[in-house]
Amino acid sequence: MKQAAFRNTEVVALGPPEAPFRSGMHDYLSRLVVGIGYPQDRAHRYLMVAHLFDDTMRMLDALAPVTTWDAIIGVPYSSNRPGVAERWAGRFGASVHVPPNLAELERLLVEQLSRSLALCRRNGQRLIVQEVGGFVTPLLQTYFADQLHLVKGVIEITKQGVWRAAELALDIPVLHCADSELKRFEAQRCGETVARCLDGLARGLGLSLAGRRAAVIGAGWIGSGVARGLARLDMIPALIDHDPLKVVEARLNGFAAHVGAASASAALSGAQLVVGATGRPSITAAALERLPHDAIVASASSRQLEIDVAWLRRHPVARIGEGVEAFRLPCTARPGGEKRLLLVNDGFPANFLPGSGSVADEIVETILGELIVLMRALADRDFAPGIHRITPEQEGLCARLWLEMRDAG
Repeated sequence: MKQAAFRNTEVVALGPPEAPFRSGMHDYLSRLVVGIGYPQDRAHRYLMVAHLFDDTMRMLDALAPVTTWDAIIGVPYSSNRPGVAERWAGRFGASVHVPPNLAELERLLVEQLSRSLALCRRNGQRLIVQEVGGFVTPLLQTYFADQLHLVKGVIEITKQGVWRAAELALDIPVLHCADSELKRFEAQRCGETVARCLDGLARGLGLSLAGRRAAVIGAGWIGSGVARGLARLDMIPALIDHDPLKVVEARLNGFAAHVGAASASAALSGAQLVVGATGRPSITAAALERLPHDAIVASASSRQLEIDVAWLRRHPVARIGEGVEAFRLPCTARPGGEKRLLLVNDGFPANFLPGSGSVADEIVETILGELIVLMRALADRDFAPGIHRITPEQEGLCARLWLEMRDAG
């Protein structure tokens, strides 16, 4: 029996539910794999560390006809969501692993790298690693130094991962698209997504961000996106950065902005929301002590490093909402001698809270497309040890296909 819906006074019969909407860009990654002529690759084995979102699954589906994946390992703080492990295992089987925490992630990576390198040795193959956040490269250099001839290279998507690689005396190549132009577009949208997530979280606590002051530490791509998103929510954001050029840019874009935390003390002391977006430790114990009562503290980075969570955990804490903990800190300036700070998602990225929105697939997939192009390049030839940025020609290839498909509707 068909359902009925009321439109004015008419009774309208409803047909069967439609299939989920898919944009005209939904096969972008598959089209790209075919367009670059990615051959069936029997010379290499592949291992991935990733945030297990739907767009990553589509990338693996696009690559499945031409690549062999020994392990697909989810980053714990983004992938431990209800049903994720089961859904991914249903698609990719025993190669999928979702460790419960970062310590187990490291143990699992060492185990899976050892297994993949043994298979490479036995079959005359080499290993290509695709990762996010710089988890694998240090482990390869530390635990597998005598087997690096079996590693063709690592492909990295984040600045955090590139920074970690740059600190090492690399014996392998690390290819990346962390600072590509398409990544810049995606990062700015990511910052705006963080702002929307924080707005939803605040509303869940019965708070409105409108009219309140915010301090965003880090005026780069993500930080500037956070500030724009907060301004659209009628907050009053100020940006803080150690780079005077970024501060100039922020001011020319209409934001209050300050060089360094010392000159930004007033911005911090009046901020009801503070967001770290530097990719490095930024919200220190000293900064936390400066914040006012009931300030919300959040991270927009890809790892748990912006906020001194260990220092916060020395103080009494209570959970007050989904993904929000309230810490009680001494504060002689307040009645009762204490203040409260609200920590979002244990210092992990705010937009990785379950149910948070994300950047639109058709934007994220341009970055995944760049990873595919880099994989093909690494499979095709040897690169010298060190860090190699995606070329403008490779970026243009991904952009042209995107335009072609979007214009086709």
